Amino acid sequence: MADDTNGAEHNDIPTPPPLPGQVFIRPGIDDRPDFEKALSDEDKAALARLTVKQNPRQPEPSGERPEVQAAQMNAGGAPITAAARLDTAVPNLESSFLDLRDPMVDADGHRPTPVEMTRLNLGFALGAVLCSAPLAALNNVLVPVRIDAAAGAGRPYALALLVALGVVASLVTNAAVAVWSDHTRTEVGRRTVWIVAGGLVAAVFSLGLAVATSVVLLAVLWCLLQFGYAMMTTALSASFGERIPDKFRSRADAYRGIGLAVGQLAGALFGVLMVGSTSLAVDVCAAVFAVAGLATVLILPRERSSVELRSQAITQDEFFARYRMPKNAPNFTRAFVGRLAMTAGVSMVGVFSWYIVLYMVSAGDLGAAVPVMAAVALASFAGGLIAAVVLGPIADRWEDGRIPAVLACGVFVVALAVPILTPTAAGVVAYAVLGGFAYAVFDGLAQRIGAAVLPDVRDAGRGLSVLNLASHAGVILGVALSAASLALFGTYLVLFPVAIVVVVVAAAETWSIHDEEAR
Repeated sequence: MADDTNGAEHNDIPTPPPLPGQVFIRPGIDDRPDFEKALSDEDKAALARLTVKQNPRQPEPSGERPEVQAAQMNAGGAPITAAARLDTAVPNLESSFLDLRDPMVDADGHRPTPVEMTRLNLGFALGAVLCSAPLAALNNVLVPVRIDAAAGAGRPYALALLVALGVVASLVTNAAVAVWSDHTRTEVGRRTVWIVAGGLVAAVFSLGLAVATSVVLLAVLWCLLQFGYAMMTTALSASFGERIPDKFRSRADAYRGIGLAVGQLAGALFGVLMVGSTSLAVDVCAAVFAVAGLATVLILPRERSSVELRSQAITQDEFFARYRMPKNAPNFTRAFVGRLAMTAGVSMVGVFSWYIVLYMVSAGDLGAAVPVMAAVALASFAGGLIAAVVLGPIADRWEDGRIPAVLACGVFVVALAVPILTPTAAGVVAYAVLGGFAYAVFDGLAQRIGAAVLPDVRDAGRGLSVLNLASHAGVILGVALSAASLALFGTYLVLFPVAIVVVVVAAAETWSIHDEEAR
């Protein structure tokens, strides 16, 4: 139909301006009405009643997402191993690599732009540094110093009790925060509010550590601090597992692992250098906690709103299912016990490292202990860094992952034997280098073996969460054995031979895994 009027109105609805050279009105295109203007309010209400309302896809709970649990496992062990970027397949039936979905979109179907991907990498790496640094300063030096002043000769037993209670509190709050954040419905998403609030809660209770003078108060504040720390880190791990597309997960995990390792080193050095002013140092740690959550959220791209997600009731099973050992899975149990025993052996010396350096090596001389402890922190980081470089070739060299894992246990036994033979500063630093190397190698390979022996790939998320439980339980076992050994023998030197026995158990359990499943 020719357009003789060139601008006339059709059905009282103006036509769009003609294109250059346009002489025809395309039916159904150029004359299509604007329904917002053409329909009355009654017409719109009638259409709304006929519209089919579709609920948005409900995301999986974080406890069932293998990527989330893998991120938490990496943070709970030797995070520097992530830099090795091992070819470890985390079973996930929802992975885009198993079907025709785009591997460059995240769990919610969003495709990050290059700028957003850069912000994700930087945000999670910086968040790892800011979260791990103050906790490392408190764990390695500042809290042991506060316990020393409050408990005197009973310092190792008080520290063991505080650490054990803190691990239990962390274990409980990790599950609680994961479930509660899954059910959070806000305009800024499910995780953002927990990350920011967690940093503030951790900061408040950290400030209390600076003025507490009794062991009981220190223990209570330490447990409450774990709640704030879990609010921040558990939500960050869940966000990391959900927002990083499959295509970029390996690189992002490496950045995050390096950030965790650097944060631990920086925190340990800061705590050592500020040992003469612990109250001020604890205040600085509190300030870093407060900044960590807010800075991370500002760098990350804004999280999408969760208001439209359907609200569901929280069930009891959500809290406890992630910590239920699978039945009829002997190889999985052996992997669990091996990881637990190795963590216990590392914790026996690591938790009491400040007391070992101060009282066993430096004979109570604070001035002599500071450079030794700084050297131990640097040596441990250097050993882990070497492991990150050689871990890939080691894993490729042996098809059977048990062999290098057991050899790593052997190297750790040698590291523990050095301070027994030479209980000096050089012996402790040598232990830190060899031990940092051996533990990083074992942890990287143990994660690979653990993923291979999962009893049911359809429930991989919960299986990995149980393996994460081994790290927590291992710390409790380690400090309990340390306290008992010190009560019987009264010398920190006894921790090393007892730890050797525990690491040998870890090697035996790892070797007992059927080789066809450990590959």
